[in-house]
Amino acid sequence: MLQLGEAAVPFALKRSRRRRTLGLTVTPHEIRIHAPSWTPRPEIERYVAQQHGWLLRTWARMQARVPQDAALPASSVHYLGRKLALDIQPSLFVEVRRRGDTLRIHAPHDADLDDLIRSWLYEQATRLLAWRLARNARKLGRAPSRFALSNAQTQWGSCTHSGHVRLNWRLVQAPLAIIDYVAAHELAHLVHLDHSPRFWAQVAVLCPDALARRAELRRMSTTLFQL
Repeated sequence: MLQLGEAAVPFALKRSRRRRTLGLTVTPHEIRIHAPSWTPRPEIERYVAQQHGWLLRTWARMQARVPQDAALPASSVHYLGRKLALDIQPSLFVEVRRRGDTLRIHAPHDADLDDLIRSWLYEQATRLLAWRLARNARKLGRAPSRFALSNAQTQWGSCTHSGHVRLNWRLVQAPLAIIDYVAAHELAHLVHLDHSPRFWAQVAVLCPDALARRAELRRMSTTLFQL
């Protein structure tokens, strides 16, 4: 168990010979610590201690989502930083289409509206996130070996040692400036697979106001993760 504030949180240590860096994943039920197979236990413990503040905030956010999931149905949805009003119409057939600042949903009365909204956003993310990643990759002069969408519950993106980049589909709810920051962050890992000063300098080349955008993403994360 990890002690986070007043909470004792279960954790699982997952070692891998393929992994090159230490990492953390927070779920509603536990914290997962990812480590290369050769990393000494004291080094892992120091790393977790250094991340205590982030773990505490992220765990609290995950727990706060539980009552939100049971809230009343949403009347709007965010898309590229804009709030779209929901216009729900009964229909025998399903159709979800955006009209200006309105997302029109035609569906049977027993349809899962949240699922329809997520599916529509995921479809938009497939095109939009690939576009923004490619745009930033041209600035870097280096492209990922592969791109895919992620459904992670706490991470906005990832980059593997083989150059495989993933971006969370929920980013499509955020403004393009925020999407570009996450894209720049993950692409910079193609050059520096760590979070060293050299890494952050590379992020700044692609996104000069990265720290401001990072702070804005943290501020809106709870809202974006509600879906």
